[in-house]
Amino acid sequence: MNGQQPETGEDVGNVRRLIAFIGIFLLLASQILVFSNPVVDGVVFPWYIWLSIFGVVILILSKVFRPTPFWQKLSARFAFRERVFWILVAALLSVLATWASAVFPTFTRITYIPVTTLWFLSAVSYIYALSKGIFSPQSLMDWIRNHRDEIFIVAVVTLLAAVLRFYKLGAIPRILDGDEGLIGLTAQNTVSGAFANPFALWENFGALYLQAINLSFRFFGTTPFALRLLPAIGGTLAVPAIYLLARQISGRRIALIAAFLVAISQTHIHFSRIVSVAYIQETWLIPLALYFFISGLEKRQSWRAALGGVLLAADFSVYLTAQVVFALALAYMLVAFLFYRTWFAPRFRQMMFFWGGFLITILPEAFYILKNPSNFLNRISQDGVFQSGWLADTMKITGQNAVQILFERVVHAFLSLIYYPAFDFYGSPVPPLGMISGVLFLAGLGLALWRVRDPGYLLLNGYFWAATLSIGIFAIPPSADSYRMLMALPAALIMSSLGLDQILELLGLGWKNARNAYMFSATAILVSLMIFNLWTYYGDFAGRCRFGGNLVGRFASYLGSYANTIDNELPVYLLSNDQYFYGSHASTDFLSQGRPIINFPGSIDELNPVSGETIIASPDRIPELAAWARTHPGGLLRYQYDCQTTILLAYQVP
Repeated sequence: MNGQQPETGEDVGNVRRLIAFIGIFLLLASQILVFSNPVVDGVVFPWYIWLSIFGVVILILSKVFRPTPFWQKLSARFAFRERVFWILVAALLSVLATWASAVFPTFTRITYIPVTTLWFLSAVSYIYALSKGIFSPQSLMDWIRNHRDEIFIVAVVTLLAAVLRFYKLGAIPRILDGDEGLIGLTAQNTVSGAFANPFALWENFGALYLQAINLSFRFFGTTPFALRLLPAIGGTLAVPAIYLLARQISGRRIALIAAFLVAISQTHIHFSRIVSVAYIQETWLIPLALYFFISGLEKRQSWRAALGGVLLAADFSVYLTAQVVFALALAYMLVAFLFYRTWFAPRFRQMMFFWGGFLITILPEAFYILKNPSNFLNRISQDGVFQSGWLADTMKITGQNAVQILFERVVHAFLSLIYYPAFDFYGSPVPPLGMISGVLFLAGLGLALWRVRDPGYLLLNGYFWAATLSIGIFAIPPSADSYRMLMALPAALIMSSLGLDQILELLGLGWKNARNAYMFSATAILVSLMIFNLWTYYGDFAGRCRFGGNLVGRFASYLGSYANTIDNELPVYLLSNDQYFYGSHASTDFLSQGRPIINFPGSIDELNPVSGETIIASPDRIPELAAWARTHPGGLLRYQYDCQTTILLAYQVP
């Protein structure tokens, strides 16, 4: 040809793209400055507007500059390749999100939606960099076609889980406990102030999670259903998440059993129906993160490993258990390097992409933690074995050394799955795993330990024991182990599935040799477990008024619910005492939607209510109000019952 350079400039596209992004980056930076600074009267042209102008100029230059041999050579270099570009974009967007989250609190006219968007786009850009060219609409359709039976079965089990978790969600349990009310009130305060920052922490709950609860209020109203919606969704998502992890480790058959076991687990159902315990979200976030982590390593697919790191970092904006998984990932890689070196070496690249995804996504949260370490260490300071002084006090009281005490704590955490009743935040007289489930779990635990030389089973063992050891060694009180071990429940149920499969095989009813007998036996056992679990929750628990800890906590919920039904703005009085009083539980304020109630500890004869005002009696003072109402007839008298107990009496003065 004539040797002239092409006019389209396609051969310098890599440089052109980078220049264009520099312009976009400057525009974003200028807008962060615009929306994080107040408007100053008299200033016609703030200095940071020049950044916008400069950004627009660079964008235009990226379109009009002519290619030359210099730009062509530069565009072909490794540093300008597409994967490198998108990783750079991910890192810079994360930096912008971190910076914006730091400067936005200085001015109050801005929401954090742009910050969350930048953070989300940074994670998407990182995954896109590693997955480009792998997926296409046709490949997706082929995958669905090849797995349609499997997808259908998992969808049916997930639907079953959804029905069990959404059935009368706002009414069962019939009351809110104090922590549910407190979380509901805090979620409503995320519109402005400190918790408007999606990376803020409250009691180690991520503000992003609390904002999602508040979003539920916007759609469904400030109701118990809306408050409990996210736990129900998280509990349902646990089914496909656990299926994926179990399938990667043990195959489809074990995965299907594990998915069914979590769908019908009475403990999992319960904690999917209350919001006070955020561990339920970890029953899908942790398995999903670990699935992408181990599948990325075993299949040597970088995008999978990277997505695992992104999910782990995002989990830090939900609850504190992400810290345990972070330690697990580090320990797993160290063990793999020391004892599985032949397997580890070819996968070092995927491990680095895992940590790359984690570091890019964690950056805004890490900045907040560095600036507010007390918020990050809140739960550990309150409920930590060492920080709270519990260990030192127990050593003095019992005369035991630290090793003995911590060993007993780990044993207690382990046994809380199969021995101790799940009283805290539940009220069930049975442990999370019943008798049959306990047998399957113990058998599966032994088999998982036996197969620890397999990298997948190494991760499964690490998952279970990291949760158990962290709870036993670092957390108090022991009574809380029953709900904290929710973190380990997915691993325990995968082990239970393995136990069922192997027990049937050892009895000569294995899948390969006696498929019909295997299906009949496994189905019979799983159906019996479903009947037991559903009876335990819906039959023995839901109608027995056990939730809420004690009668005082239950009364607080009834008080709030009733106060919300009063159709006037006149004062409401509570005949209170040292045990029953307004302000003892946040559930009252949440359910009453902030209606003030006046505590009146004195004799009712000293009260001079006017027409239309309401007097409410706590359980101890119901006879007093009933007697007073008889001498002041004509008003509206209402009783509230908690199962067989009269828990509240209200009288609207005539």
